[in-house]
Amino acid sequence: MKFKVTLSQKLDQNLPVTCVGWTNTEEVYSISDDNQILSWSVSTGQATKISQLDKDVFATDMQFLPRIGTSLGKHGDLILVTCVDGKFHMMNRSGRIERSVDAHKGAILVGQWGNDGTGFLTAGEDGLLKIWSRSGMLRSTIVNSDSSIYSACWSPEGQSIAYTNGKCVAIKQLAANTKPLKWRAHEGLVLCLAWSNAADVIVSGGEDCRYRVWDNQGRPIFSSVQHNHHITSIAWAPAGDLFAVGSFNTLRLCDYSGWSRSLEKPQTGSIYKMAWSNDGSQLAGACANGHVFFAHIVERHAHYLNFSATVSERKMVTVKNVLDESTEYLELPERVIQMVMRYSNLVITTPSQCYIYHITNWNTPFIFDLKDGSVIHLELAEKHMLLIEKHSIGIYNYQGKLIGQPRWPNMRLDSIKLPLVSLANDTLAVRDANDQKCVHIIDLTSNRNTNESTTNIQHTSAIIQIALDTQGSALLRTLALLDKPRDLYLVQVKGVNKIFTKLGRKIDSFKWNSSINILAAIQDAQLIVWYCPTAAFNPKLLHLCSLQYDSPELGRNPRINDFVGNSVSIRRADGSLINVPISPFLELIYKKIHDNKWTDALDLCRSVNSDMTWACLAVLASQSNIETIDIAEEAFANIENYEKVYYIQYIKSLASKVEQKAHFKLLGGKPEEAESILLHNGMVFQAIYLNINMHQWARALDLALKHKTHIDTVLYLREKYLETLGKSENNNKYISVRENTIIDPEKIQEKIAAERKRKLSH
Repeated sequence: MKFKVTLSQKLDQNLPVTCVGWTNTEEVYSISDDNQILSWSVSTGQATKISQLDKDVFATDMQFLPRIGTSLGKHGDLILVTCVDGKFHMMNRSGRIERSVDAHKGAILVGQWGNDGTGFLTAGEDGLLKIWSRSGMLRSTIVNSDSSIYSACWSPEGQSIAYTNGKCVAIKQLAANTKPLKWRAHEGLVLCLAWSNAADVIVSGGEDCRYRVWDNQGRPIFSSVQHNHHITSIAWAPAGDLFAVGSFNTLRLCDYSGWSRSLEKPQTGSIYKMAWSNDGSQLAGACANGHVFFAHIVERHAHYLNFSATVSERKMVTVKNVLDESTEYLELPERVIQMVMRYSNLVITTPSQCYIYHITNWNTPFIFDLKDGSVIHLELAEKHMLLIEKHSIGIYNYQGKLIGQPRWPNMRLDSIKLPLVSLANDTLAVRDANDQKCVHIIDLTSNRNTNESTTNIQHTSAIIQIALDTQGSALLRTLALLDKPRDLYLVQVKGVNKIFTKLGRKIDSFKWNSSINILAAIQDAQLIVWYCPTAAFNPKLLHLCSLQYDSPELGRNPRINDFVGNSVSIRRADGSLINVPISPFLELIYKKIHDNKWTDALDLCRSVNSDMTWACLAVLASQSNIETIDIAEEAFANIENYEKVYYIQYIKSLASKVEQKAHFKLLGGKPEEAESILLHNGMVFQAIYLNINMHQWARALDLALKHKTHIDTVLYLREKYLETLGKSENNNKYISVRENTIIDPEKIQEKIAAERKRKLSH
């Protein structure tokens, strides 16, 4: 991946261009020191004069009002322009000044709209940082610094502002009476600063000729090599996966973790300001020598199995088959914006159309027109794909037919971020735009109204990444979610009671396998692969079903790049890729089980005879139906898990088929389903006794009160339990119920005996 840079024609007076901004993906506005506003066509590089400003209006920054929602509203295309005389101007597209405000003493060095477009900030040489309403009314002055503020930017949620302070970077929350978080960032003045809306990462550049990457608490992630000149500008791509760094005759494209993807040396002089187009495929920059540069991203890659696709030119994609070394050239009428290859399909979007190629036919793609011409998110599942545009969302099959338009509460497409949406064949998961602890689950198989087929999963901490498994039954669909404390949880999306099972802690990144439900994660700088994540209910089994790969070759801060087939692709901190092989036998076992060939899976485990394969088979068999109980017994015996073998033998000895099924569910780590089976068959006492045996005393009492039976039995057994431990009752609910209940041990023993007789005759 690299930039292909073209320079515009120079301005007549060779005066510097000081700021640029995108009106749409094909047009850029610029302001130079000759006080002209010019409109540049990206395709032709030709300039059109929009307006001639007053001779004393020397612009330092320019930004268009973000378009939020489906319309521009009454403000239209509002442009914020800041100037060296301490004023900011609000202009329309034709360059006419709607309002001017004398805001600062000395030059305003930065002006930036908030992410929601309801206000903006300004800061400058006087060391003040002010927040204004969209109409230009002063809301507050939140920073009064003793040094000039060269750059400032909003946090993704709009509740904090990062700004430069000499050699330091500071973050000030908008809440009253909060102290700023401040840290020394560079050895010289910090000149530029940018905060990614998607990745929640900060990049700074300074006079020490370095750029540095920080997390939102000021902890260092990356520090660059020393450049030849000061770092003068930084800009994040909208998706948060890339950022650009500008210096004197230098343009660098970087991965969000800091390492450099490409270095270009255009003749630009110092690059004062840079701006990305909304689709994230183009960059424009204001140059000190009078040029405006346009940079297009080329040589983007997409890989799947033995195929590799590369954007070789703006309108050309080259596909190579590494097995037979054949090459296909796909020429498109417009430039490529998005490209994803998965499940034997290559999907490409341009500004107006979407092209769907199948790997068996590169000549006749399925083509359909886009509604908005700006694709925010593209994700592929095995049977269909999700395509989110600026104002619309659609589920399309691989023939280009629209098959669904999901909806969910608080739906804001502009807030969609890659880690916060996940697609499976039957389910779509999206984190709520307002509540960071809530995930909406949309059932894509239902013919009902989409609002009726939406459920919520509520977590206790803010969620920063979600991912659905893609294989298997829709009833067993599992969501993996990573929260802010970096704990990874699994939860079944179809269950009535959403039970969270912790899979691991200190997780940096994770990914499901594309073809089987195996999960890989980076945990504390090492790779861990859970061959059977549903074993998380039992730490001993989970450990047996896992691969832990701790090698120095992973380096510091590795992350998972992809997980296809029997290999995990790891991106190291320096940008290099390494592939870690995993056991191929699990894929075979999963496929045999999927085809209901349990005997073949058992034979395979006998041939391989490893603890890992036996453990996985044991868990999968115990979480299936009662017909696989013999396979589960043999698998547990082979990993010397004898307590499970004895329990299985006890299950087999039960006379009641209902109880057999319930206890088998309990063996598979599904107590809620075990309880449900018993209650559904009228075996309330057995359900209560099941919870007592698991020491779920609160649930046992709740069931007794709900069904108005065996309340005294629960209280009696609770008292005997506490008496054995030598402790007194401290549960308020038990204390209050005990006050109104008479306990007769003889009658209780008779009731228990009667229940046991009834069980035998059931």
